[in-house]
Amino acid sequence: MKYRFNADEWAQPSAKEQVRRSHLMAEEARKLSLRAPPILKKRYVSLAKEWETLATEIEDAAKSTDVD
Repeated sequence: MKYRFNADEWAQPSAKEQVRRSHLMAEEARKLSLRAPPILKKRYVSLAKEWETLATEIEDAAKSTDVD
């Protein structure tokens, strides 16, 4: 994965790209949870869920600001 979290870089792309990146980050967190020690496993799963929630919220915000 080539993405790192830099707020300025994440704010520039379109909502569609932000959603895509959020899903990628969620997938990476899920992968980490599969090989993480038990003390970290739940946290990685939680982090993945947070990235998915963020993706959904970005999509919803984009829809609410769309003007037909």
